Amino acid sequence: MKLRLLPQTYAIAKTSQRPDLEEHGSALLAVIFDGKTYTWVGPQESLPADATAERDYRALEVEGPLSFDMTGVIAAISDVLANAGIPIFVISTYDTDYILASATMMAKAVESLEKAGHEITR
Repeated sequence: MKLRLLPQTYAIAKTSQRPDLEEHGSALLAVIFDGKTYTWVGPQESLPADATAERDYRALEVEGPLSFDMTGVIAAISDVLANAGIPIFVISTYDTDYILASATMMAKAVESLEKAGHEITR
């Protein structure tokens, strides 16, 4: 599988207020509402002020677009990272998937994925 390491540093946050969706000059900005709180994922420097957040994440983008009938995309990546002891946060979009991991673990994640045969561009 081909993946691309995005250059930005991201935060994963929750907030009770609907976050601003203005353009952040980023390859990744996501907001999900579960009926109680909003989960916001985006550039760390754009973190909503009232958010509870996990900071210093990096993201890998799966080269897409991916067909809706594809199976095992996330499993092929998450199995490798789980075996390497790397926790992940995953976001899927209409066209592709994003895998976020702590910036301190990303070098190990990239190394593990490449060892498993995945191609990663930086």
